[in-house]
Amino acid sequence: MEFSYNRFESKQIVLYPIGDFHIGSRQCNEGFIKRTIEEIAVTDGAWWVGMGDMMENAIVGSKSDVYTQCIPPKEQMEYIVELLSPIKHKGLFLIAGNHEQRTMRQVGLIPEQYIAIQLGVPYKGFSCLATFQLMKSKTPQSFICYFHHNYGGGYSKGGKINRAERLRDIVPTADATFSGHFHTTARTPYTWFDAGRKGIIKKVGYDYITGSALEYTNSYAEERAKSPATAEFIKVAFIGCTNGREDNRQQIYSVITPNGGC
Repeated sequence: MEFSYNRFESKQIVLYPIGDFHIGSRQCNEGFIKRTIEEIAVTDGAWWVGMGDMMENAIVGSKSDVYTQCIPPKEQMEYIVELLSPIKHKGLFLIAGNHEQRTMRQVGLIPEQYIAIQLGVPYKGFSCLATFQLMKSKTPQSFICYFHHNYGGGYSKGGKINRAERLRDIVPTADATFSGHFHTTARTPYTWFDAGRKGIIKKVGYDYITGSALEYTNSYAEERAKSPATAEFIKVAFIGCTNGREDNRQQIYSVITPNGGC
């Protein structure tokens, strides 16, 4: 696990945890990716984290079909760098995805690390525990967030949510956890109690699943009669409290869809 401390001279930020692009797959909705990147570029206070599986990266022996991807893996890496370059100054860090790990296991190359170096954005390996400190609140406020691409979960919605919630075994009191991999979007609240100087404090964190850019037609899911992926991304506004009370912090969750709605 890596650590990232991020200090913002504002009372709120909007975080875009983007990943599961699967660039190179014929099911990748590139127009949706480009519109999301444009939104990040023009949104004040917007920042992004790379959640992995930005490449399809089908190689010999992988589950993905090497003969159906649109462009080869090296060109996929270069294209992702090109896509993200306009917002590289808003990138916080990238983490690893399982599709890119195929190359790591075969030849020792970590595609996300290459992409991160080209963009000048930190690469944080398999997971990252991050602090977002907002300095313009009445009292400086911090949000603790954990990012992992995740794995498994099966094909049912409940199985994916249950697998995402297992990150709480690692960081039980995080304000937010973020999982990619599951090709859907979700937010699940997680409540616990703590002791303060004057009594019991109720705290609420959230477990997020961050979506994908994959469509269904002619996909692996369609071939196996599995549920379609959800072509959606999410964004979360982290807002520091205005009256000095930590339990007044907010997380405002929105879903971004291919037709431009949210």
